[in-house]
Amino acid sequence: MIKTKNGVLIIITIALMIVTLWWLIPGNSDDARWEDYLSRLARLSGQEVPERAPLPVLVYPGNRELQQPIPEQRVNLLEYLELRHCNLMTLISERNSILGKLQADSLRLKHEVTFIRRARLCLANGKLDDAELTALLEQVVAEKQAALPALYWNALVASEEFRQFFSQSPSALAGDSQAALLSLTQLAQSPVENEAMPSPEQLFGLEARLQQIAHSQVGGQLLRRLALALRELERGNALLENIDPVALCPKGRPTPRARKLRNVLDNIWGSRVQQALAEAQRQRQQLANALAKIDQLLSPTPPAFAQWLAHYFSDEGLQTRLNRALKHHVSLWQERLRQCDLMPGGAQKLDDSANIDLEG
Repeated sequence: MIKTKNGVLIIITIALMIVTLWWLIPGNSDDARWEDYLSRLARLSGQEVPERAPLPVLVYPGNRELQQPIPEQRVNLLEYLELRHCNLMTLISERNSILGKLQADSLRLKHEVTFIRRARLCLANGKLDDAELTALLEQVVAEKQAALPALYWNALVASEEFRQFFSQSPSALAGDSQAALLSLTQLAQSPVENEAMPSPEQLFGLEARLQQIAHSQVGGQLLRRLALALRELERGNALLENIDPVALCPKGRPTPRARKLRNVLDNIWGSRVQQALAEAQRQRQQLANALAKIDQLLSPTPPAFAQWLAHYFSDEGLQTRLNRALKHHVSLWQERLRQCDLMPGGAQKLDDSANIDLEG
């Protein structure tokens, strides 16, 4: 008997731990908030909560779709030996080593910038006697300079750090979201545009900022919350559209059920759902602005990235659709409450302040 009781207690304890962990998973608080709101709307309007559609998310593109080809320059043995006068032999050897061929694009960017700086200094000081070798080195420098934008793109957009940052797993961890979004904004400012050369400080900052976003998945979390908000608002709109105003407020007079709906508006929608929407929208504005600049790092933008970005932030993307759904949701509340003479006014003004300006 004691063993049976102990077994039951163990099962109950495990079940409680599972439930607790489930609620602690980031993103589930949003799901729970929406379900609470929609279930109250459905119950008070005498309806069933509409079925959930699949979340309209689009995963971040794969490395093969984003990685840009970087040309490799070759020199023969004699040319290689002559480049010792330019302090370039060590760099060439490092690049041709096994570790060099496997190095991350952010480290390769640092390598290429160092090569260009040393080569230009060598050419400026006339350290090469051979005219053909001088012309060859000038050509190599020009090609490496031209490849820097694509290499910077690879170091950012095609990196594992970006892929982690945009993970949309329900268990994704936001970490220090503000620091990560700030790092993304700084990374969106290309140090190699218009043939500029990044300083050593900028190259060091690149690594530090990539590490910052590697410890946060707030990008994917914000996009998942966007998709979730759109889906749930559309379910909420269906509920509000199907409310029978005559049954809710005969002759325009508020019933107890109508007053409870008004309480849902004040205490659930306004103080919980809309507040969370507005907070997420503010962070998503930062994300949208940074992504718009990243989209301009290469011309043309790789199709996979352009499609992914458009899915969320184009004129017909999820953000635009969310703004429309939110305005419609507010207008439906106004219409239903006006029919019951329960429209909020003054300090309780109903608005769609969770919208954001996509133009920044």
